[in-house]
Amino acid sequence: MKLSTVLPLTIIIIQIFIGKSYAKEEVLSITDNDDNAEVYNLVVSVDESTQSLKNLYKDTYIAGKKIRRDILDPNKLTTDEGVIVEKRDNYNVLNLKSNNFDYDRGGHIIIDTLYNGISGERKSVGLELAKDQNSWKLFKNQIVVSKFHVKVNKVIILGTVGIKTIMME
Repeated sequence: MKLSTVLPLTIIIIQIFIGKSYAKEEVLSITDNDDNAEVYNLVVSVDESTQSLKNLYKDTYIAGKKIRRDILDPNKLTTDEGVIVEKRDNYNVLNLKSNNFDYDRGGHIIIDTLYNGISGERKSVGLELAKDQNSWKLFKNQIVVSKFHVKVNKVIILGTVGIKTIMME
């Protein structure tokens, strides 16, 4: 093959790869609960060249086996409803919200939970989503939190009516 043919082909291949961005996935949190055997991971995909967030996923596991991946829309973080992470019957049980989310810098994330489905009472806790030296993390009072345990709110006769507390570590 002539050099005059190889050089333009090489330039085209380099341009294709330079223009293409690749994403890696990072697990932000692992969440279990005292109501059922489901465990879910909150996962972000990150553009490897810019380190900005691209997508948000909820991977659901039972007995260590992934049974489902839900695509969550990060653009909905700034809406009134937020990103619905957990819905039971007609109730949004756990939502993520933000008033300042940015794909490059993260932001303040509010975990909005249904405390009591009978009364409609909701509770919330705030976290920060930010990059540390190597990856994206969730912070509570400047301490990294990645494991969440949901304690459900139960009432006599009716059973589970919402989320009582979320333990973080």
